[in-house]
Amino acid sequence: PPSPKSRGSSGINAEYGGIDKMMDKFRPLMTPEVMSKTAIVFALDFGEGGTWTFDMRNKGTISDNDDTPADVTFEMTEDIFLKIVRGELQSTAAFMSGQMKIKGNLMEAMKLEGLFKKMRTKL
Repeated sequence: PPSPKSRGSSGINAEYGGIDKMMDKFRPLMTPEVMSKTAIVFALDFGEGGTWTFDMRNKGTISDNDDTPADVTFEMTEDIFLKIVRGELQSTAAFMSGQMKIKGNLMEAMKLEGLFKKMRTKL
C-alpha cells in the first residue's frame, strides 16, 4: 500500500517518485548565501501528505520530522506546490484564490518567491 506521504500527489509521485525525492532535489539550495538572504524557518503543510520544515535560519535543513517552530506555514496540496515551483501558478494567485493558505508573517512569506524560482531550476 502507498505510504501516507504519497497519498493525493499523483503528479509528484508520477514525475518525481514522491515528495521526499522532490525535496532531496532542493537540499543543494540550502547554501549559506541563500540562508543569509532568507533567514527564516518555513513549513509546507500538505495535509495528509505531511509537513516539511525548511530551516533557513540555523540548520540549513529540509525535513519532514523537524519540530522547529515555523515563522511562516504554507498550507496547500502537493499538486499546488508542484505548480508553483514549476511556474505554472504564481504563489500570490494561489493565495488569493484560496488554493494556498499562509499562517504567520506575510512579509516573510514574500521572501520565498525567489526561493521557489530557484527550486524550479532543480526539477
